[in-house]
This record gives sequence, C-alpha cells and structure tokens, in this order.
Amino acid sequence: AHTPTMRVPMSIAGTDIPYVAMWAMLLAVRRYNQSSDRKIDSVACPGLGTGIGRVPYPEAARQMALAYDNFLHPPKFLNCIVAAERQLQIWEG
Repeated sequence: AHTPTMRVPMSIAGTDIPYVAMWAMLLAVRRYNQSSDRKIDSVACPGLGTGIGRVPYPEAARQMALAYDNFLHPPKFLNCIVAAERQLQIWEG
C-alpha cells in the first residue's frame, strides 16, 4: 500500500503520523471494499515514516500495529475520556 506520511521531505520522528497514515489506509481499503466487487483482502505496507521521515522502526511498527488493533476493535462508545486514553496510547505506548 502507498499512503503518504508527509507533504515535503522532512523528519516526522516524535509524531503520530505513522498511526494516522495507517488509519487512513485502513479506512480507504474499507471504503473501497464497500463499493467494489473485487475486494482487497490483504495489504503489504512498509514501515511508515521510517525512510526520509526518520521514525525509528520499532516506533513505526508500534504505532502501525496500534492503529490496526484499534481499527479491528473500535470502542463501544466514544467520549473525551476514551479519546484521551487512545491518544495517550499513540503517544506513550
């Protein structure tokens, strides 16, 4: 899959961009599958932000895995506490 992580080449280390980019890719696949007869059933995705973006491999993998897990298991309800807890997971692990 190709999902952009930056508009111009720059370091994105210390940001939540790998999470956001992975989430956007998962949403795009879901949206595509809802309207297409030919479904996407697997995606190969590199370490988002690990090249020019200089995100360390373990951090990119952690954020991407968290986005995937959160996508598969959405909260039953959403309020400011749930949103804050999720944001802390993204930033602090």
